[in-house]
Amino acid sequence: MPLRIIACGAFQDALKYLAVQGNRPELRISYLRAGLHNHPLELNKALSQEIRVARQEGDNILCLYGQCFPGIDDFLQKESIPRIAGAHCYEMFLGSNAFQQIMEEEPGTYFLEKELLIHFVEYCVLPLELEDPELRKSYFRHYKRLLYIRQPLDPDLLNEARDVAQFLSLELSLVDTNYAELQANLFKLMNDVGLLRHV
Repeated sequence: MPLRIIACGAFQDALKYLAVQGNRPELRISYLRAGLHNHPLELNKALSQEIRVARQEGDNILCLYGQCFPGIDDFLQKESIPRIAGAHCYEMFLGSNAFQQIMEEEPGTYFLEKELLIHFVEYCVLPLELEDPELRKSYFRHYKRLLYIRQPLDPDLLNEARDVAQFLSLELSLVDTNYAELQANLFKLMNDVGLLRHV
């Protein structure tokens, strides 16, 4: 039976880099807009719609999302759809141990990856009204640094990251992704449904 991965658009470059589809014509990947995170009800609706489409086409389904709306795990459990391990994309991009170490070093870390960085005005500034200095100070008063998670296929976004850090009055740090855990967890799920022939 064909397999469909329903994934957040934030993972598109990661799955391309990992060559997940490779020469597997029976694997389909459907990406939902990363901006749906700002609208949990719309994300739930879009995910439900994609699940219906996949089932109409006879696909097994895996979900590549973090805990991106309340009750997502209960929702997926009722649908009998496995979700890759991880609370959010930042943990998946870095690996759980590295993520925990970063949080222990500085709990006040604000994470950015390419999608959020490129669409920072659309996803953050406008909906949160961050042009207002008092609101900006209120929202980010507990943060100490901005950590840009750079992926191998990212364009050069350091200047953009510096601009956002300056706008938020945060120290900028940079860390490169490590896809090893993401790859292992994803390939395990694929193997569990019998799609992945060779890892």
